[in-house]
Amino acid sequence: MIVLICPLSKSWTPRAARTLTVSEHPGTAVEWEGRLYEVRDAIPGADGGMRYGLAPWEEGHAIRRMERYDAVSEEIRKAEQRDRRHDVAKRRLSILFAPFAGLLPGEIQKKMERDFGAPAILMTVASATPLFVVGFLGIFGVLIGMTGATLSLPLWLAPPAAVAVYLFGESALRLASAIGAGEPMGTLAAALALAVSRAARKPQRAAAAKIWPEALPPGEADARDRDNFHVLEPVLALLSCAEQETLVLRFGFDAIRWGRKTAAVLLAAAVLNTVFSLAALSQPDGVVGEILWSLPALYLAIEQVRRLRTLNAGLAAGSVLGRLVRPFAKRLLTAGRAPTPDAARSAR
Repeated sequence: MIVLICPLSKSWTPRAARTLTVSEHPGTAVEWEGRLYEVRDAIPGADGGMRYGLAPWEEGHAIRRMERYDAVSEEIRKAEQRDRRHDVAKRRLSILFAPFAGLLPGEIQKKMERDFGAPAILMTVASATPLFVVGFLGIFGVLIGMTGATLSLPLWLAPPAAVAVYLFGESALRLASAIGAGEPMGTLAAALALAVSRAARKPQRAAAAKIWPEALPPGEADARDRDNFHVLEPVLALLSCAEQETLVLRFGFDAIRWGRKTAAVLLAAAVLNTVFSLAALSQPDGVVGEILWSLPALYLAIEQVRRLRTLNAGLAAGSVLGRLVRPFAKRLLTAGRAPTPDAARSAR
């Protein structure tokens, strides 16, 4: 028998002896320098390595699993083990920083889960729960203030009404998406921040490349467009119906699902903000300001009701807030189109 001492485990399995209930099974077949061996023993060492006992393969056994033992196979195996260690380290970091990683768009969280096993649902819940509590305390503080009492909490724990309503509504939707639907969901603020950051880092290109996106290599352009799409996906449902249809054709955008999510968040935020503004009218100070502040919120509330009715009918529905999203989604809507003659002449 040949004894092979390895610094790391190779996941080779030894022979399973015959018992009263289980028949004998040969160990892993190992091809080494043109000869075939069977793993008879696999004994872990104190230093984390493995001690394998190899014996010539017996002809009467069927080969169920065969491994190669040579320089190339060992390099591939070492690279795979390094990748697994890196994946484990990344997964641990994702768990440690889950309250922050959960703010990222849902597609990015799912990609992290596919790549190295990051717990996407846990990250969403871990990031949404604190913000939900902060939003609730902010709303509670506003209600307490209307009665003339005060809530002795710092500003970061009990934010103003507008911020509290946003945090409460969005976090409630994110928790419902993660726990109820099993879908991770990031924050709108993080999606917009990522879009702004990518736009700021975009390299300067020639005038022709700006007018004609196909001047970029197709693979690079497609990959960049899809990444931008996944980052902006939560807010693309605010665009016009025609623009959403373009995104459906290009990227398979789910206009109905994201439309309902954005409408629910905006409706909850607008209704709560309108209620607070109207309740504040009983105070003698700032009546005009509260009226002016409540009008946009009231409009948004009415718009979201209209959007939900349209979405329930199976049709996409945009929002006036789409104007804020359009500059970030401009390339997603224009890439892939052939330049017009005027654009081609101006490029020259």
